[in-house]
Parts: sequence; C-alpha cells; structure tokens
Amino acid sequence: MNDPQITDLVIVGGGSAGWLTAGIIAAEHLKTEQSSSRVKVTLVEAPNINTIGVGEGTWPSMRSTLKRIGLSETDFIRDCDVSLKQGTLFSGWTDGKDIYTHPFTVPHAYSQHNLSRDWQNKFSDLPFAEAVCPQSKLMLKNQAPKKISTPEYSFNVNYGYHLDAGKFAEKLRSHCTLELGVVHKKAEVIQVNSAENGDILSLRLDTGESLTGDLFIDCSGFSGLLINKALGTDYDDWTHYLPCDSAVAVQTNSVEEPIPYTRSIAREAGWQWRIPLQHRVGNGMVFCSKYLTDEQAKQTLLNHIDGEPITEPRIIKFKTGQRQKHWNKNCI
Repeated sequence: MNDPQITDLVIVGGGSAGWLTAGIIAAEHLKTEQSSSRVKVTLVEAPNINTIGVGEGTWPSMRSTLKRIGLSETDFIRDCDVSLKQGTLFSGWTDGKDIYTHPFTVPHAYSQHNLSRDWQNKFSDLPFAEAVCPQSKLMLKNQAPKKISTPEYSFNVNYGYHLDAGKFAEKLRSHCTLELGVVHKKAEVIQVNSAENGDILSLRLDTGESLTGDLFIDCSGFSGLLINKALGTDYDDWTHYLPCDSAVAVQTNSVEEPIPYTRSIAREAGWQWRIPLQHRVGNGMVFCSKYLTDEQAKQTLLNHIDGEPITEPRIIKFKTGQRQKHWNKNCI
C-alpha cells in the first residue's frame, strides 16, 4: 500500500475477534467536534457460521479495551453472564497432585527488586505467588477482586473476565452498530477481486453486492479467507513445538457459586479447563491426537466434569503456528 490515507476499512468475519477489531478502530476514528477525520468501518459476517465459542476467559487487558470502545461494564457483566477472573489455578502439572496459582496482580516493585532471593531465604515453604502477592489467598477463599460499589473498570486487585463468547459477540455487534457507526453486512464472500499490484480490490458477496475498501482485516479464523485463500500467505507450522492439535468442549450446569479463577488441569495427553460463568460452566480439554482419539478425549473430559452436560461435546481441530506475514499487501 503506497497511499497512507485509509478511509474505507472492511473486516471479514464476526465473533469476538471481528467485533472487537471493529469497535477499537471505529472508536478511535469517530468523527468529533475536534476531529473531522472518519474511517468507514464495514464488517461482513456470514449468517450461517457460528463462533467457536470456547475462548471464555480473558486477560485483564480486556477491561481497557471495553472501556476504550465505550461499553458499560455493568451492561456487559449482566448481558454476557460474566464472572470476574483473578487468575488461573493450575492443578497436577508437576507431580499430579500439586496446585499453584497465577494471579493477575503483580507484586509491588517487582521491576526494581528481585523477589525470588527473598522468597528463597524467608518464605520458601510457600509457593512463590502466595509469598509475594495477596491475590492468591483471595482467589482460594473465593473472594471478589472488587466491591459492588467500586467504579466500573476499577479494582482492588487486578482482574479479567469469564464470559459467554456467543453473547459477547452479540453485545459487541449491538454496541458497534448502534453507538460507533459500524456498517454490518450479513453475507458470504464468494469472490475476492485483485488489483493490478496484487492488493485486494473488492469482495463480491452472495447478496450480489460488490464491496471495495482501502484496507481489509481478515477475522475469518482458521479458514483465512483473505490472508490465505486470496493472498496465499504461507503458514509456519509449530506442531513440532506445540503438538496439541485438537480440543473437545462441553458446557455443564453450575453446581456451586462461580469461583473467581480459571482452572487448568493437567491430563495425560493434554490439559483441561473449567471456566465458571454466572449460570453455567465452560469445560474443555486441549489434547494431542497422536496420543488420544477424539472419543477417548471426549470420555476423559466427561469423566472429569462437575454438573450435568447441557450441550453435546464438540471437537475442534487446529494447527499451531502463525502466518509468515501478518500484514500482506492491503490485508491484515
């Protein structure tokens, strides 16, 4: 791309990836009294493709993202079955019986002082996180990271979210279209047309419409509709580093109040997650198909869940790695 002026941006793919991208860009470039610049953001979403819906835990950085795009945290918590996440509890990763925590609050002055030396000299009978951070004890007591009176996006100890990914995408879609001016087109891309220099020129939709843009962002997931199928951007396969290539996911009803952390449980050929929302629990297991069949993985997961399944176990296949170019021509 030689022309730095981008006024027409097209995102292909919805879900949380597409709608977060749309919201961040639209909020940044809203036309205001102080600025006359405006980038038109259009999102194309195939009506018959559902979100994967297993990425139900976030890092604390999601708070600043939602605040940046102007989404009410109270509405988000209410409408997306959100519970607050203070970190992750790891079980069985060394000897099968151990547990340790990864809290989201960093120790005071950690960047100026090597805490490991003090820990080894004075508190080595405690896990490192418990010795240097108060959040681990709050997590294990199932206490909250903030009070109900604490302002939106503020905190006493740092936190992220557990959320319903499908409801989150719907919430983002509503906010982006109604509040930020994102244009939403429910359609499938059936043809990608190229310019003479190899850039993407336009998309032909199954509605008959032709959609042009200066910059295209590919949020179509594993299919890589633009970055892969249209531009042929090669993929670096990291399977030899990260051999897990499959996941099985199932939702269960809640049998207890939601705990304020994600559980990551080591299994023989992978690891299991438990993510508690307000009204249900997201469960799944990432595994390596070289050592477990899909049916064995399903049974392993079902043998280690609390509560009754409310969905059928679903298998997801993937290849670990990354595109050799994250920005190719006029496509990100």
